[in-house]
Amino acid sequence: MKRGPLPPGPQWLRPLSFFQAGLTPPAPVLARLAARHGDPFRVSYLSRPVTFTGHPDALRAIYTASPDCFEVWGGSFIEPVFGPASVVVTSGDRHRQDRNLLAPAFSGPAMRADGAVMAAVAEEKMAQIAVGQPFRMLDVTQRITLDIMIRVVFGMQDETRIARTRAAVLELIESLHVILFLFPSARRVLSGWGPWARNQRAVEALGALLREQMRERRLGAASGADLLGRMLAARYDDGSGMDDAQILDQLRGLLFAGHEATATVLAWIFHWLGREPAVLARVAQEIKDLGPAPAPDALAALPYLEMVCKECLRLYPPVVDPARVVRKPFALLGYTIPAGEVLRASSVLLHARPALYPEPERFRPERFAERKYSSFEYIPFGGGARRCLGAAFAMYELKVVVASIVRGHRLRLLDKHPPVHERRALSLGPRGGVPMVVQERRSLPHR
Repeated sequence: MKRGPLPPGPQWLRPLSFFQAGLTPPAPVLARLAARHGDPFRVSYLSRPVTFTGHPDALRAIYTASPDCFEVWGGSFIEPVFGPASVVVTSGDRHRQDRNLLAPAFSGPAMRADGAVMAAVAEEKMAQIAVGQPFRMLDVTQRITLDIMIRVVFGMQDETRIARTRAAVLELIESLHVILFLFPSARRVLSGWGPWARNQRAVEALGALLREQMRERRLGAASGADLLGRMLAARYDDGSGMDDAQILDQLRGLLFAGHEATATVLAWIFHWLGREPAVLARVAQEIKDLGPAPAPDALAALPYLEMVCKECLRLYPPVVDPARVVRKPFALLGYTIPAGEVLRASSVLLHARPALYPEPERFRPERFAERKYSSFEYIPFGGGARRCLGAAFAMYELKVVVASIVRGHRLRLLDKHPPVHERRALSLGPRGGVPMVVQERRSLPHR
């Protein structure tokens, strides 16, 4: 292969730029670098060269290349969150085998069995909000998505155990600290005290609850409609299944993707429904047209509601800039990425390209009716061999939860200023948590 030049870019990125944002530079920094140097661009970032790209042709090259061309970057950074066996962290044959094993658990028929639980949890949490009393929508969506994860993914039914698990999850999220990610070597120094010790206690507390749940399921029947039951019943080609440690890490990965990230996207959706009354009216009418007691599958199939969710995912993608380490020189749009360097496919850059998304800063769901975007032009859940396993589950959950809340409540947004991001444990959330008030609660028939 004839090697091309290195991508252009500055020699280094100011530490403050990435320290403020955790592991990913904030969108304005990426936008300025792309405007100045083109796409792709290369910069020294976290002490090593990193190439960023949001060009659809570059993403096609990355996502259609053999997975063996890359390995995971930053496994030591994110291991405290997901665990060493999670598909988020592993690569190579281990990653392929585990993805193949887990994929059926996220299939359409398996996922749709969870819709009634999702709707019921959303209605239950919203019923706790008093009419006329201001509240933060982000707080509510976090409670909704956490209970959905506990009931649908972990398969817990006992209210005492659900309450203990809820508390353990919240403590684990609170224990996450930027120092655990940016300075993995500090974990040894901090052993026994400080944020690392708190994180380890939280990991063990949650792990004990999940191991107890797995032990009871194994003693009874491993199969079940929930995701844990599907994992326990899944088998590799040789007939073996995952051991408890492997399942525990996969559950932790699902927990953070399905709780924190989904709750944040839901809050953004309600921010925009509150700012755009015409959009809200169209969503509400679409739901109303289904009749008094629509099934979750019918809610999830609503076309305009899906456009609204997709537009929020475009603006606030859960998977921002997933990083890969290039194992051998990799050709990218006439440039060559040297072996050992980092390559980041940026949804932030891609979703802001005016050629693909005219007026990209505008919230305009109709754009998804005007054009069908390829898997190299729209990547809220990443792409290629490492695309988020739970992408379909997350989309289904977003639509069912939003529709369940909208059909039962008339809401008013209390702060219609332009949205501002702030760093949360694992994502960028809306500053202020989307303050709202319930103006009216509608009486709904039982399903």
